[in-house]
Amino acid sequence: MKKFAICKLRSLGAATLLFFLFQACVHVPPKKVTPCNRNPKVYQRALLDLSHAYRSLSGKVRVRVETPEGRFSFIGDLYARSPDKLHFDIFGFLHRPRFLLIKNGSLIAWKDFDSGGHYTGPLDKCPPFPVKFPFSPLFLKDFMKILFLNFPPPLKVLQTRQPGNSCRFLLTCGWGKFDMILNPLCSLPSEIVGPKGDRTPFRLTFSEYSGKDDLMVPHHYVIAVEEVKMEVTFKSLEVNPKIPDESFSEGSIN
Repeated sequence: MKKFAICKLRSLGAATLLFFLFQACVHVPPKKVTPCNRNPKVYQRALLDLSHAYRSLSGKVRVRVETPEGRFSFIGDLYARSPDKLHFDIFGFLHRPRFLLIKNGSLIAWKDFDSGGHYTGPLDKCPPFPVKFPFSPLFLKDFMKILFLNFPPPLKVLQTRQPGNSCRFLLTCGWGKFDMILNPLCSLPSEIVGPKGDRTPFRLTFSEYSGKDDLMVPHHYVIAVEEVKMEVTFKSLEVNPKIPDESFSEGSIN
């Protein structure tokens, strides 16, 4: 009888606990959504200010790629200086050098350590990369602008007539017109989709913003075009470091 009473008390206690947990879940206050300022000039100025102040970066990155042919990923060290200088070391297993890419203005140089192949010359005549980059060498021009959120001029942020999202605006720049959703906590984009019209649309997402040297910058980028998606995640990031010119010298690649 005593054992029965103890079991009954335990069951009652468990039921009471479940009841209070259910009540707590039911009455959890809804998450507050921070509305955006309806004045688009606030966000236009934020983009222009970041573009002006964000001049260089260095960090360790992980790149994940999805294509119809499959998925793969690699890690590397990335150095960049706005608007047109890039140095990217890609590593394989046990940090073995796999691929080195340097962009310096209109010139590009790369070396594939697996095959020994290499190229140095004009960007517009560069052959396809021997590694599984999902985009052509000419994409690097746009990638540099995406990396620094430095969209080609003339740049404007305008109100949109689409209801239902106070953080949705229209971005116009040298690429065309885009639907843009803004992050109200940092006044910078979280998603850009377009361009509107006949051209193939693409989607850019920016997330994991954090303050670095008084600048709010993203640590996670996603670039999606049709069936191809590339994610770039900074595992570490230094903002506006001094990067020596030698890092972008095509002659140092051999």
